[in-house]
Amino acid sequence: MHRLYSIALAFLLVGCASSGAIRGRHHAYAFDQPEVLAMQRTFGVGNAVTLLGAACVDVPAANASFENWHQSNGALLQKMTQKLAVYYRMPQDADALQLQKQVAERMYLKTTLDLDVAALAEACESLPETLALPSMNLAARYQAVLQEVSEPDYLKPKRSVAAPKNPPSENENPPDDSKQQSGTE
Repeated sequence: MHRLYSIALAFLLVGCASSGAIRGRHHAYAFDQPEVLAMQRTFGVGNAVTLLGAACVDVPAANASFENWHQSNGALLQKMTQKLAVYYRMPQDADALQLQKQVAERMYLKTTLDLDVAALAEACESLPETLALPSMNLAARYQAVLQEVSEPDYLKPKRSVAAPKNPPSENENPPDDSKQQSGTE
């Protein structure tokens, strides 16, 4: 019986390998590897900024801010892309933008934006202000995330919710604030 299962598993594996299935490592956040996890999280931000920057190319202020951001962060984003491609065991024969798209696909991130016209206009209008935020610096973001995920208690709950000391009884109604406010106007 075990031999039959082994043969079926072998055929299944050969079928997956010869079909269009993902080659290399499937995506999972690397909680046991802080450097990789920090890179995964930082790459997601860089990928989103890249998509928005490309979508806002016709908005001069947004395009200029994206170009400045890319000049400061593009090399690091490309380096992260290459390292994640190695981590996911992906072929690296594509150009930089194509490889970034492939890594994003492997991580189940967006590779195109599907915003309506109003949402895109609002996003492009706010892009210069957003990219000026310190958290949009990928090197600083990577270091902050790396420090966060390197803590031994990273995955443990941050707070415990304490029960109220004297919970109201079931028959007690909460005070009606509208009666208190009516006398002060």
